[in-house]
Amino acid sequence: MIHICELCQTVYGPEEVNGVRRLQVFEGYTIDLRLKQFRKAERGEELEFIEFDSKEGHELLQKMHAAVS
Repeated sequence: MIHICELCQTVYGPEEVNGVRRLQVFEGYTIDLRLKQFRKAERGEELEFIEFDSKEGHELLQKMHAAVS
């Protein structure tokens, strides 16, 4: 099970803009804390999903944490 610290949740959690929740982005990946995924969608490319509980997901989470620490 992945634990995301309160600081990371505060910094990378969704923000509300005009009543609409907008997900944050880190290194080109949209961060979905609720689904525990990183997602990337680029025109002409296949959608990319990275689960937090994967090797690549762990690496991105560590980078996110280091960026706010």
